[in-house]
Amino acid sequence: MLLSNTINSQNMEDTIEHNSFLILEKPQKTYIGIYKDGIPFNGYFSKGDQDFPRVDYYENGEAKFQYSLDVFQMAMGAETVEISEELFKGEEDETSEEYEMSEEEYEEYERNLYKAKLNIKSIYRDGKILQGYEYVEAPSALFSKKIMDGKIVALYIDVFAMHYYQRTSMILKSDSIVIESPTLAVEGDKFQTNLSKKDMYWEIRYVMNNENIGSKYFVIGETNNLPKNSILFMYDKNDSTYSYGTSGFQDYLPTLNLINISNIFFDKPEIFKSADMDTFFSDLVEAAIIETKREEGTYPKEPEKYRGYLETGDDGNVVTGIRFFDKGVDSYYEEYIEGDSVKKEKMDIVSFQKEFKKYLNKVRNK
Repeated sequence: MLLSNTINSQNMEDTIEHNSFLILEKPQKTYIGIYKDGIPFNGYFSKGDQDFPRVDYYENGEAKFQYSLDVFQMAMGAETVEISEELFKGEEDETSEEYEMSEEEYEEYERNLYKAKLNIKSIYRDGKILQGYEYVEAPSALFSKKIMDGKIVALYIDVFAMHYYQRTSMILKSDSIVIESPTLAVEGDKFQTNLSKKDMYWEIRYVMNNENIGSKYFVIGETNNLPKNSILFMYDKNDSTYSYGTSGFQDYLPTLNLINISNIFFDKPEIFKSADMDTFFSDLVEAAIIETKREEGTYPKEPEKYRGYLETGDDGNVVTGIRFFDKGVDSYYEEYIEGDSVKKEKMDIVSFQKEFKKYLNKVRNK
């Protein structure tokens, strides 16, 4: 809440005072910010909204720190600090044995019990968060990017609705990415997905209460190094070849997602080509924010051209399916049954689309 915004006509500095939040590191009754030429120069400057306030601290025109609150603690009803009465006492009479706050002081103390308590400190360098959190706001949602040494190491997605709250976390480990929900864990279901790189493809494993319930695969390029015991669709998109596959999910729907990595793969498959885990994770975080904001009822575009449908065995070998091979003027497709090639016919990619649809209809009508 803005208390005052007064102008000093002699030095043309705007002074702004805030009393709607409490910075735990620096508890004060009010926080003052000074503008110079209309730009934050020294002190404290509030941003964000009343539900999730954030404060930047400036020294000589440079942002030094950002103060914010712990959304998860707030949403779960945990108090972040006990406000000390000492902060709001006036001058004590040294002769009195026990000091009692005045009515005005006690009212001030009560008001501070309900202030937003900013207990997270982030550090700026050159105008960007170096250590701490960077936030993206959306209707009914808040995205918190955790940053260490200038690199994104985690994304927290807090979704709010009437009588509903859920947090989803996506955390970068050394060689994998873990996606889970602490709010679901509180309710008794420990659900987790683990995304990791396997040679020419990415695997995301779905784990419910420590039991592996299925996997999805995102294959980069046209390769024979295929996931085992899986169903794969091969297709072209953005002038590259990709495959999407699944395995398991006997008792669960394959659409069980905290963050829809499949949609991200369909929308922006190029980010999965990255060999550097830090770069991949940073790109994945931005894509996850876009995906979470996606309007209900909208979906990624269909692939431009299909290249095959394959079912693989224990060693990743093709058991059943149909697959197109691009060999220029000698391009062809091959059909498989029980691990053997049963049909091979010369054909271009455009003509193969009709053959592919016929094959899928045959499979679905079995």
